[in-house]
Amino acid sequence: MIRVAGTIIALTLAVVPALAQERPPEAEPDTAQTADRPPEKPEAAEPAPTPDPVPDAISESVPDEPAAQPFGPPPPPVWFTLAETDAEYDACRLALSVMGAQFRPQPPVTDPDNRDCGIARPLQVSHILPDVTLSGEPVMRCAAALSLALWTRDFLQPAAGLLPETPRLTALETGPAYSCRDRVGTGEADPKPSEHGYGNAIDVMGFRFDDGDPVLVQPRQGDGDAAESFQKAAQGTGCLLFTTVLGPGSNAAHDDHLHLDMAARNGGWRLCE
Repeated sequence: MIRVAGTIIALTLAVVPALAQERPPEAEPDTAQTADRPPEKPEAAEPAPTPDPVPDAISESVPDEPAAQPFGPPPPPVWFTLAETDAEYDACRLALSVMGAQFRPQPPVTDPDNRDCGIARPLQVSHILPDVTLSGEPVMRCAAALSLALWTRDFLQPAAGLLPETPRLTALETGPAYSCRDRVGTGEADPKPSEHGYGNAIDVMGFRFDDGDPVLVQPRQGDGDAAESFQKAAQGTGCLLFTTVLGPGSNAAHDDHLHLDMAARNGGWRLCE
């Protein structure tokens, strides 16, 4: 009996380890692999905070800063910088009087819409020489009047004496000398101010004589007559007394008159067209 029981116990002990080996031991979790493996369902990211609305006043574009203004008071107007000294003005008037010009001093001329336009000491001229009138009685600076008188005396009168029948020059057909405006005929979108705005320019539309037809300024290229010769002589000699001469051949705006002015240029350069 005892032997049987011992045999049963021995068989049991032999079977149990075998059964235990048929089931593999449970593996411990690999903490390193678990940490590297991403979760099956990623956690939802927290939404970014919504920025506060920007006030309209701040969201609007910031305007450009105004250009820096030059330091100090503004420069004087152009007409003031061209004003003659007392000595220059007296000498100019004396020269005109000696040549026989007839003129009347006028109060200073300015323009309410353009501070640069004006004449400090204007003269209104009716006769540029004793026997040569200016039809428009233009108002101009004394220096411009003196150049016009010298041009008339030294070039126009002798040229008139060479015309057929030797007529005597009696008048220059002129428009107003002073006029606050921009230059014409330049083709520029924003042309510079005209010398007329400073009383520094005069327009001559024609020449009249005591006998014969007047010579009106117009395109005469190739006419081959005395009128063309006289007009070319007038236009060509003008640059000996003025710094700018524009007329037929310069541009369409000057086909019907000679523009003469006293514009100051560097190096004494002159524009003769």
